[in-house]
Amino acid sequence: MNINFTWVKEKALNEIDIFANPENKPRLLHLEKHLNQEQEILVIDPKNNRSVKLPLHQIESFETMGHLVKVNLLNQQNYLMQKRLKELINLEKENFYRINNSQILNLSSIQSFQLGEHARLEVQTKTDTTYVVSRHYAKNIKERLSCSNN
Repeated sequence: MNINFTWVKEKALNEIDIFANPENKPRLLHLEKHLNQEQEILVIDPKNNRSVKLPLHQIESFETMGHLVKVNLLNQQNYLMQKRLKELINLEKENFYRINNSQILNLSSIQSFQLGEHARLEVQTKTDTTYVVSRHYAKNIKERLSCSNN
């Protein structure tokens, strides 16, 4: 099967047009279901040690705690994951990017940013939390933020 892409800047970001033969309808319905499915991650509630599934859009950041990761939600709740931060690098396709050696941030939660001390980028989220982006990751984050504004 050949797949052809045409990129149109005037097209809305939340809209994709697909033209296909009606014989491909079952495949495309499966693809649509997969694309619309909200991704979730499995975390541990520290209050009762139970596993909980959380949708990614509710997560503001991930923070390293040795062999555990603290998951900070937009509603100020916290959960844990039995992973290391480097194991979450695959979340970049979901708009989560590493901002320093100990944190990964959901770029969708950023409200504003400014230049801080020592050429570090300071990012303020919708929950009024300030995160410091290290110089090493600042260029990548600035590029991602400028791409999402266009």
